[in-house]
Order: sequence, then structure tokens, then C-alpha cells
Amino acid sequence: MILSQTIKNLIIYSIAIYSIAYSQNCIPLNPFNYGDCTTPLGYVWTGEECVMVSGCDMQADEDFFYDTFEECDIVCIGNISLGDLNNDSMIDIIDIVQLVNYILNDDNQYISSGDINVDFTLDVIDVVSLVNLILLNSETRFTWNIINEDILTPKCANCHYQGSFFSETSDLILTEDIAYSQLINRYPDNTSAADNGLVLLSNESGLLGLLRSFLWEKINITNQNHFYSEHPLYGEIMPLGGPFLTNGELDFIEDWIWAGAPEEGVVADPIILNDESTYEHPEFEILDPPSFGVQYHIGPFEVLPNTEREFLYYVPAESNDYFVNRVEMSMAPGTHHFIVYKFSDNYFGPMPESYEYRDIHFPYIDQFINGFPNPEWIQNVQALQEHTFIFGTQWPSWDYSFPEGVALKVSTDFGLDLNPHYFNYTNEIIQGEVYLNLHATLPENVVHEAGILQLGDNDISLPPQEETTLEEVFSTNDILNGININPPNGSSNLKIFQLFSHAHQLMTRFDILILHENGEEELIYTALDYEHPPILELDPPLTITNGQSLISRATYYNNTDDYVNFGLLSTDEMMIIFGLVYFE
Repeated sequence: MILSQTIKNLIIYSIAIYSIAYSQNCIPLNPFNYGDCTTPLGYVWTGEECVMVSGCDMQADEDFFYDTFEECDIVCIGNISLGDLNNDSMIDIIDIVQLVNYILNDDNQYISSGDINVDFTLDVIDVVSLVNLILLNSETRFTWNIINEDILTPKCANCHYQGSFFSETSDLILTEDIAYSQLINRYPDNTSAADNGLVLLSNESGLLGLLRSFLWEKINITNQNHFYSEHPLYGEIMPLGGPFLTNGELDFIEDWIWAGAPEEGVVADPIILNDESTYEHPEFEILDPPSFGVQYHIGPFEVLPNTEREFLYYVPAESNDYFVNRVEMSMAPGTHHFIVYKFSDNYFGPMPESYEYRDIHFPYIDQFINGFPNPEWIQNVQALQEHTFIFGTQWPSWDYSFPEGVALKVSTDFGLDLNPHYFNYTNEIIQGEVYLNLHATLPENVVHEAGILQLGDNDISLPPQEETTLEEVFSTNDILNGININPPNGSSNLKIFQLFSHAHQLMTRFDILILHENGEEELIYTALDYEHPPILELDPPLTITNGQSLISRATYYNNTDDYVNFGLLSTDEMMIIFGLVYFE
């Protein structure tokens, strides 16, 4: 389309009276300038990202510190929409003027929101494209109606509908008729989010509205590393497994929440939705082997379109014992989790073949052959029930160091069973690949040997077609007996620095709580999905003293016509707490 003379005249006139000055809202600070103390001071903007700063004091920079990552991220980065060069949530003639001004200034300045055709160059084609977007926009619906009909209904309501597993476990229905009333100013069923003062969707507007909206936390895929590291009890980024919302959809919803999330009225420009680009995961990094330790490499392997692939991959024991004090993982895009298991002490079966993919899900393995269960598939599933959790993450890139002076002894009497899990809800084949580095330290550097905690309840009997909640209280002695190492002489405190739950397919919620001596209960962990329980890293570690207990409380819905009891098969049930610990 050729620019009309009216548009041309407006641009020429506006350039004559309008000057553009681009400035960063935040002052870049060096996070290492605040002393060697370990006191958390808050978040600062480094010029590239928001990071937590620990130090002695803020010096003269107090005004540039933020209490939360979310506040720093929103203020300093924000989501500038494609075409919205002045970031006012509307795409109009002023944005055309700014784009032309950038081009005419000829200073090679690049601003991504002006690159309409995404060719990394600002030129007249972007101006014409932007004008076309504006002139061709005929949308008249209210902002909420667009979100409800075009985003939530196709991407969320297909799981969150009346009676579904997801609606029952989250107490949230997102079908078109009731989605708004289900969201606005309701407290989330997620205890951690509710304890943090969040509501599902706040109408408080502005920064506070975004900071208090659990919906924004759950859909903002661009902040997934922060989400999983600092809010491990918040569950999963949604939609589960993707495809995630586009950058345009995220910007549109963010503008709407910023305006108070009204049910009526137009408060965000629908042109923003033309940005169909999506979040790109960090580039997959091939890890160098550790200078002292062991590296394992899996793949590349194919993950077919619209499938998930999960398998086990056994690696035999090393010839010598070694102490692990740092774990490093790197996974190609598409990973849901990667877990390192060992076989339980009660396992007496044969070890699997080394370096082979033992798949769990169809179409990578047939569950039935000629009408009968596939023995190979049964063996693979049963192996999952014989595992003891050691390490794991849901991040595509993870570098975790144990607490100072703590290391886990990996003995020659057991190998490791590695468990990658990939989602691919695209129409193309993707390549999965995993690198695992186990960094070792010398025995003389180990002050506290780490142990593996395993607490279980075998007394499980679930009546048919009923919801049942089971609870088991583990005393201090029970906890000590559930650890694979003995407390050294003189130790008084047990430190837990990682927690993980394990149950089977009937589980709808799994809570772990501390029971204090005065009878007060403190919730420390929640899982809502039996296949993908969160892996909780505790920094600082959780201290268990004599007289305190741990409670496991799990809710199951037995939708079968038979009683279900404890057992090793996926059709049986379990209720296990795993953890990494040390004594001090």
C-alpha cells in the first residue's frame, strides 16, 4: 500500500514539532559494588537483566533497588509491543512519526518494536507495514472479550473446563461464560501464591495490579527461569507444555492488567496481537567436561510432533567412589524435566542394559502387543517405581552447587538411571539432547556428607469412585531412619536442601508440612501433578530439630471401580517424600 497524502502530511508536520529521546527507566548498577556481606539487599538492573544483590548496604543507590524481581523486571524491561514505539499501549500516528524519525536520523539506532517485518533493519518497508497495520485494523470488541474469546478459550479452556482434572486441582474454570468471575480478585488455590498476597487477577491497575496477579506469573514464559527458581511452589508455566502465549498476546494482556483488567471498554490496542513471535529459549549450550568429575551425554534423539517423550537411560557405576558437590545440566529446547535416579536399596532385580533408551510413552513404545501388555513397557514403568531421587531440574540450563562443605558420595555399588522428559506440541520434529556434569571434590574438602532422605507410607487403600486424603506423620526418629547415612557424633540439626514428592496417577495434591513442637503446621511443599512434581531447592536449607516432625498429606481421586492399594505399578499408588540432607 502507498502512503496516502494525508498520512504523509501528518508525518512531515509531526517530525517538525516532535523530537524523540529514548532513555532507560532504570540506572544500570554493578551488583558487586556493595561489599562482601551476605545480606540480601534487593534487585537491581545491570543494563541487561534484573539480579538479586547481596552485600553490606545499598550506599547511595537505595532508590534504584527493588524489593522483588517482578517489580524490577516490569519497570526496567517491560514488554514493548511490536509497533508501539512510544510504549503507550496504543499504535497510532505518533508511532509512525517516531519510526520515521529513527530512520531519518541515520545514526544506525535499532529499536525492535519498530522492526515490523523482523528483518533487523529499520527502513521504509517497516513504515509501510506499520501504516497498513493501523489502517487495516477493524476490531471493535472490548479488550476483555478479545482475551476471553481469542486467547483463553482456545489455549486455556480446553483444560480448565467444568469437571476436568485441571479445574478440580486448581479450582479454576476458564470457559467463556464464567472466566472473568473465576479470575477477578479471587484468591488462588495455590497456597504459596495466596501466602504471597496474590490474587488470580487483580483490578488494582498499574504496577501493583501486575505484581498481585497470579495469572501474569503463570503465563509470562519470558520469566520462566525466575518463576521456577524463586517460586518453586507456584506450579508450571501455562499452558502446560506449550504452545505458550505469543509476545503479542502477552503484551496485550499486560496492558489490560495495567489498566485495571476491566470487563468492559477498550484499554489495549488489538494491533499489538499482530506480533505472533514467541519466546525463544536460551541457546542450547554444549557443556565442557568437568576438570574433576564425570560427564554424561544423551542424544541427540527425536521428539515427534505433538507428542511427549520420556525415557530412562542407565549408565553403569564408575570404578571409584567420588564426592559430588556441584551438578550442571544443559538441555536442548523442549525439555520438561531431567532427573537423576539411583535404584532403591530394596531393588534386587537385574540392572538394565547400559546406554539404551527405555521409553515410557506411546508412540515410542507400544503398551500392548497382540492385545496383551508389552513386557518391555511394563519393565520400564516398573523401573520408575524402584527409583530413589538424587538430582533434578525443570530448567533447560541448571548449575547447582551444594551448600559449602557438603557433598554426596557416589559409590561404586550403583549406577545411575537418567530420566529426560520432553514435550513437543509443534508440527515439526525437534531434537532432544542432554549434557550432565557431576563435579567432584576431594574427600578432604567434605565437611558434611550429604544423604538421601526417603519417607514413605505403604498403608494405602483408596475406595472406588471416591476422593481420599491420607496423612502420615514422621517423627524425628522416623526421619533419621529414613536417611541413608548416620548422623555424626555431636550433630544436633538436620538440614534439608532439596525436596521432591512421588505418587502415581490418582494423586491430585501432595503437601509436605513441618509439624512444630507446639502443634503448629507449616506448609513447605505442594505438588498438583503426579507426573511433574516440583523439585524444591531450599536456600537456606530447612532445619529440622529434635521434636519436630514432617507430615505428608496426599489427596487421591480413585476414578476406578476397584480399591487401589500400595504397589509398584502405575495403576497402584504410592506416597513418598524424597530429599537431600546433611547433618550439622
